[in-house]
Amino acid sequence: MRRVCRALGVLVLCLGAAELHAAARDDVPVSVIYPSVREPYRAAFVAIVGGIEAELGARAKVAEVDPSESPTAVETRIREAKAGRVLLLGKYGLDTAQALGTPQDRVVGAVLARPSEVPAGIRGISMVPAPASLFAKLAELAPTVKRVSVVHGSDNNDWLIELASAAAQKQGLALETVRRDTLRDGANAYRDLLGRMDPATDALWLPQGSPFLAESSVLQMILRTAWDRNIIVFSSNVAHVPKGALFALFPDNTEMGRALGRLAAGPPSPGAGLNVLEQLDTAINIRTANHLGLGVNAGDKRFDMVFPSR
Repeated sequence: MRRVCRALGVLVLCLGAAELHAAARDDVPVSVIYPSVREPYRAAFVAIVGGIEAELGARAKVAEVDPSESPTAVETRIREAKAGRVLLLGKYGLDTAQALGTPQDRVVGAVLARPSEVPAGIRGISMVPAPASLFAKLAELAPTVKRVSVVHGSDNNDWLIELASAAAQKQGLALETVRRDTLRDGANAYRDLLGRMDPATDALWLPQGSPFLAESSVLQMILRTAWDRNIIVFSSNVAHVPKGALFALFPDNTEMGRALGRLAAGPPSPGAGLNVLEQLDTAINIRTANHLGLGVNAGDKRFDMVFPSR
């Protein structure tokens, strides 16, 4: 009996210590900094901040700042907020996070960046959709697809291709990666792929930030050929969907804000860097889906954005 009481006493003490630790952690203010920008970009930041505030409550000390505001001025804001952590949004946020001289834990979000662009000591969430999420949506819409092909530029998306390879293997997909250096070689690679892909089992992925897709004529060629051959094209860029790509995943800003809030609330972990985005919505081109015979409709609740417009 004495042993049981002693064990219960130890458990109560441990639980009490854990509660105190959690309370201390939850009381740490987080300085949330985002740049003042024009619409519709400001609305996206406001939605992200709404998610952060929903996650952190009164701990979030939010400031919308002029993009010309210097890191020194931001440091003053952080001190005035008595913040132990800093969460900075956008490209401005990443640049400022790198320039801060304060010792606070720094988290960045709502930024298109490669992990190599984020120095050690800074962690965050990129705007780049997680390949695993893209492949899962592909399997949901077109379960007969067994192989995904992707063309990528040298260095630009090497890190993303590594993640995609692991995600494809886990989901039972074959991933064919083609790396090219020049615009001409990239365009030729797309022509070659599209000419030999099997419409029944193959799909083409257009990754974020591809140097080849910035050329409108290349994108037009891809989408026209894919339409003619009934090949599924999906993308990490929502702008490709109204042009004819079957679907793309794009940020759920509020949920991304919540994820950033959780990240800022948690303790820093050694080696943690920039994560891909998992809080995502789906855009679909219903005309393309019907052309491919996928049997979906514009009112399907799985889709958050439908093209052509309803």
